[in-house]
Amino acid sequence: MKITSVTAKAEHLKPSRAADAYAGQESLTFVRCRVETDEGLAGHGVTGRFLAAEVVHLLEHGFSTTVTGRDALDIEAITATLVRAFNPRGSTGVFVSALSALDLALWDLKGQRLGLPVARLIGGARDKVAAYATAGLPAFSEAELVGACTTALDQGYRGVKMLVGAGRSVEEDVQRIRAVRRAIGDAPLMLDANCAYTVGDAKRLAHRVGDCSIEFFEEPVRGNDLVALAELRRASPIPLASGQMIQSMTWFRDALAQGALDVLQPNAAFCGGLSAMLRVLAMAEAHGVPVTGAGGFESACLPAMAGHRHGGMLEVHGAHGALRARFSHHPEYRDGWLHVPEAPGLGFALRGDQG
Repeated sequence: MKITSVTAKAEHLKPSRAADAYAGQESLTFVRCRVETDEGLAGHGVTGRFLAAEVVHLLEHGFSTTVTGRDALDIEAITATLVRAFNPRGSTGVFVSALSALDLALWDLKGQRLGLPVARLIGGARDKVAAYATAGLPAFSEAELVGACTTALDQGYRGVKMLVGAGRSVEEDVQRIRAVRRAIGDAPLMLDANCAYTVGDAKRLAHRVGDCSIEFFEEPVRGNDLVALAELRRASPIPLASGQMIQSMTWFRDALAQGALDVLQPNAAFCGGLSAMLRVLAMAEAHGVPVTGAGGFESACLPAMAGHRHGGMLEVHGAHGALRARFSHHPEYRDGWLHVPEAPGLGFALRGDQG
């Protein structure tokens, strides 16, 4: 099954009211990648959302020339060739984003060629994955925040996540957290700071809500700095999580070696595709550290989380409604679970794709 072409396109989606706070760099921009073969099959992959034009250029004018004529099933060999040609010194950024989309498309083709869902090719550990909702977005008033979180739980989600550190003081965030906790009872509650806090402010927040039974505190410190995360973890009464947009395999290795995190959060749309995500899952399993999805793109991450026995929950992001609407086929959410599609391949398709 020889690759005949690689094409890509960046799309910028108008955010819904729920995503107002994700304007600018946090906007709903994503890149779609399509890999065609001489057998008439087409595989699709996605990545988001930074330097999208540069990612498209690399996919269409670098990767395409390099991989055309190669067997699409030789995923590891293709990756090795691309690393030698475009990233011999281990940089991240545009290269890893482009590789994420291409790798997903190649896995999609593999599943289609073999007539199996990719989750089963990976190992078939489960046919559905528990889903939690990122419902508490920063643009919401406290009343809207509480309403969004309670609504998500009413819809069956296994927990809710709310954003903190989005221009409010630590004390304001504490008040909002406590308001949500009162409203949702003992349902799982997660926090996400999107790297907003200094270590000092993250410590203050963690101690102020240490009695609120927080499942995890995601991306609490600036730059996902591992030294800062390790320092915070030693002082924090609540578990720490990170990794949703990390593109370096050595960062995940060092996070585990340094004991910097309680939960790892690789995302196939950012970390280098399913191939890289599976490596992170294996490392996390060896260290006894759970893995939980974050960063959206749940359709891209579901095969790994369902296929690998160490997979955990997946996030359904409240700010990604416009992105989900771009899919013509997408994993079904039902009764608190994301179900693995029965179709061969990844099981998703984007509107406007041919074939």
